[in-house]
Amino acid sequence: MTTNLDTVGEVRDFLRLCLNPGPRRTGRTVAQLAKVMPDWLAERLTAHAPHLTELREAAVRAEAEAARARKAYADALGAWITEETTQ
Repeated sequence: MTTNLDTVGEVRDFLRLCLNPGPRRTGRTVAQLAKVMPDWLAERLTAHAPHLTELREAAVRAEAEAARARKAYADALGAWITEETTQ
């Protein structure tokens, strides 16, 4: 089955298939799907649901900021453990 995901129905059907791919195949939650959704699929989705674009972009920015914060914490923790800082 090949589809271009041109209609709302095609996109919804494909996303439903991603959530529940069928017997003997592992499904996923909507949260898991949102996290692993490739850009090409997100583009098709937002073509039909533009209100989701800003939310996805905010989530991507927040994840990047969280990654920077985790790195800063790990760097500071490492420095503290090795006594490279007195703070």
